[in-house]
Amino acid sequence: MSKLGDSLRAQREKKGITLDQAAADTRIREKFLKALEDGDYQSLPGAVYTKGFLRNYAEYLDLQADELVVLFHQERGGQPEAPRSFQPMRPVVHRSLIFTPKVLLPVVVLAGVVLFVGYLYYQFTSFATPPRLDVTNPPGDVIASQPDLLIRGVTVPDGRITVRAFPGQNAITDVRPATDGTFSTNVSLVQGANHIEIEVLDAAGKVSRVTRNVRLEVAATTPPGPPPQLIVEQPANGAAFTNTPVQVSGRVDRSITSLQVNNIAVSVNPDGSFTARYYLPAGPQSFRIVARNAAGGVVEETRNVVVSYTAAVVNVFVRGGDAWLLATVDGADVAGTGRVYKDGETAVFTGREVRLRSGNAGATQVIYNGTLIANLGRQGEVVDRTFTAQ
Repeated sequence: MSKLGDSLRAQREKKGITLDQAAADTRIREKFLKALEDGDYQSLPGAVYTKGFLRNYAEYLDLQADELVVLFHQERGGQPEAPRSFQPMRPVVHRSLIFTPKVLLPVVVLAGVVLFVGYLYYQFTSFATPPRLDVTNPPGDVIASQPDLLIRGVTVPDGRITVRAFPGQNAITDVRPATDGTFSTNVSLVQGANHIEIEVLDAAGKVSRVTRNVRLEVAATTPPGPPPQLIVEQPANGAAFTNTPVQVSGRVDRSITSLQVNNIAVSVNPDGSFTARYYLPAGPQSFRIVARNAAGGVVEETRNVVVSYTAAVVNVFVRGGDAWLLATVDGADVAGTGRVYKDGETAVFTGREVRLRSGNAGATQVIYNGTLIANLGRQGEVVDRTFTAQ
């Protein structure tokens, strides 16, 4: 049994974090995290890299990194390295260096060794960091009422995306992200449980994977009853939105059992009104609003709009902890910033240039001109980001 591994696993499970989520947050491969928790030191890289992984993982789980490093040395069968003592060197007589073949050959060999070691280190660090993959739709495990499901997210621009749905269709392998990393595709669901895997392969051969469980529940094929009442007040069909999110709002009657916008459920107020806000990238966008009632009646409305940006619009969401934020717009600090924003607070900044400094990048999420950037960095990390009008 590994006391170190038990401590890591117990703290992770106490926080309700899966290994897959921990690997995505820490940018450490899942198999290395599992090896640490299992005490499988043979499957880990060298001690120097393993101690780095262990310190990052300990800080992520709010554990004492130094104590875990000592415990790692003990379980691995060694002791922490003690600093070496150096004896003063005797003075030497300097002579002019003459590059003869006998001198030049060792220099060339040494330079080759240094370059080779540097290449191995670069390959290792590149291998240890998987590419970014954020799936924004569906945001998690959901229940769907339509067999067509829109998959949308953000990844590296040079990534190659594969989407698989089990059971059902074959893999979709021709998904290519846009220059800003955004991507979307549709998958077909079967009645009952569906397991969806979204995988991205970057140019260096590294892979990231996100899964979603979607249950398709289609009502029995009985003659539908009268449709519910659906009034879409906003947006108007063909409306243009500049530098603002798109708000979808309206009213339904009390007979409805579900209301969805683009296959995502929207809550309805007791008086029958509903409102949802969407941050979308520039270009034509479409909204499909569907209402259903218990009698099987269905009513559907579609709105097509155009979104554009003439400035940098930065929507900030503080989630997962508090964060100190300072916003500078067009060279001037924004009044009211430069303080600690509580978990759940939001803010929006608009200008030709928006500079954002966060004292807790792991709790600072940003949507820039409709594009989700997710967290700006790691928990407790200080990050400066500048956004300019496109």
